[in-house]
Amino acid sequence: MTQLSTVPGDLSRLTTLVRSNDLEETKEIISNAYSPYELRCLGDAREFHAWYAESGFPGITVSGLQYGSPQLHAETLIRPQALDSYLLMCEVTHGRVTVSRPGREECSVEPGGTYVLDPYSGFQVHWSPGARMTTVRLERETMEQAAADSLGLDRPVRARFALGPSVSPQAARSWSGISQAVHREVLGDGIARQNPLVATHLTQATAAVLIQTQRLITPGVDPQRTGAVAHPAVRRAMALAQERADEPLTLADLAVAARVSPRALQEAFRCHLDTTPLGYLRDVRLDRAHQDLQTASRDGSAGVSDVAYRWGFANLGRFAASYRDRYGHPPSTTLNS
Repeated sequence: MTQLSTVPGDLSRLTTLVRSNDLEETKEIISNAYSPYELRCLGDAREFHAWYAESGFPGITVSGLQYGSPQLHAETLIRPQALDSYLLMCEVTHGRVTVSRPGREECSVEPGGTYVLDPYSGFQVHWSPGARMTTVRLERETMEQAAADSLGLDRPVRARFALGPSVSPQAARSWSGISQAVHREVLGDGIARQNPLVATHLTQATAAVLIQTQRLITPGVDPQRTGAVAHPAVRRAMALAQERADEPLTLADLAVAARVSPRALQEAFRCHLDTTPLGYLRDVRLDRAHQDLQTASRDGSAGVSDVAYRWGFANLGRFAASYRDRYGHPPSTTLNS
């Protein structure tokens, strides 16, 4: 199992909701925070202890959770009901947990290891004394849309995940990177707390990375991840290019709008449109320049250089060459027609 620490920052900065030696109090508070669950102390009940804390920004909640103490012997067993409205990406930071879906699958997770709990079925987790984890919580609708995007569908898809680690060491590193960014935003009072646009982009990017790095078992999804990006990502990038063609857009801007990585977006454009994202943007700008030159030919409102600069073509020679390739004649011919 590839193990990468993804928890930068001080977990004491999370808001503590429970720190208790009382089983019933803990059960009530955490049931309200997660979902109703069975909680048992496997050993001397006087050794039971629980800590739970959380914080986040719109779209994502980061939590810290610990049961028992490493200096004592009591283990803990929890059996939550299905999470229903959200998904949890869990990382063990101390001790060991064994997570299972009764009668189906089971995995043991040590520090640095991760696993996903999807919203659709119950599960149980056996905690060693003092085991601790952090979780990243994403809404069910967000994950189902990310799954649909990965399949090229226009309707949400149930995002089911196998228990266990990422699909590859490279995927584990990718998840580690986005997880660190999320934890820094939460534990370091990042701008996602105050800026809804940043929060939305980071939430969508987190969901997209999770879909591509974990073992998705939804029927029709390739668990080996071929890397192909579905056409909704292309449509989102195309829409941004159309809407803001007069702005200095970059490949990174288009990728953020598409909710995929720049490299994945380039591959998608080559697959679906036989061009690149920036090539498509250039063509949109050429079309707008062509329209402006046609207007200027009637009312004399602008020259070739005015139109070229308006649509981001700083090099007039290159603009003229691209225009000729697309329309079969130089821009001056359109202007003087």
